Amino acid sequence: MKYAYSLKTHRVKEEDFPYHGQSIRNTSELIEFARSLQDADVEKFLVLYLDVKNHIICIRVWEGTVNQCVVYPREVFRHALLAGASAVILIHNHPSGETKPSDSDVLLTRTITEAGKVFDIKIHDHTIIGSNRFFSFREEGIMPG
Repeated sequence: MKYAYSLKTHRVKEEDFPYHGQSIRNTSELIEFARSLQDADVEKFLVLYLDVKNHIICIRVWEGTVNQCVVYPREVFRHALLAGASAVILIHNHPSGETKPSDSDVLLTRTITEAGKVFDIKIHDHTIIGSNRFFSFREEGIMPG
C-alpha cells in the first residue's frame, strides 16, 4: 500500500510574544521583546524568524524542564524554510538566573550557525535571558561566523 503525504502550515500568534510584524533592530529591543522569559520556571527556547527587513514573520517556542530544553537544528530550519525566513534570532532563558552559556548552548549555536550557511539563512544572535541579566553571543564576540 502506498501513502500520499500532505504538509500544511498555518500561522498562529504566540500569546506570550505578540509581534505583529515588529522588527528587531538591536539587542535592547530583543531583550525587551523577550523579557517575559526571565520569570519562566522552565527553560524555554524561542526562535524568531525574520524576513529580509528583519521583521518578525514567525515565532517558534520550545518548552523544556527546569534546566534544559531539547532543540533540534533540523526543526529550527524546517520552520525557517516553511516561513520563508532569511534570518533567525535564537533566545532562551536559564531559570536559575545565571546567563553564562553552557557547553551545550555553545555547541547548539555553532551547529545552527553552520547549518544556516547551507540554507543561506543568517543567524543574527543567540541571547540567554536570566534574572534581570542577559548574555548575547553577538555582543560578547563569540557568535560563530
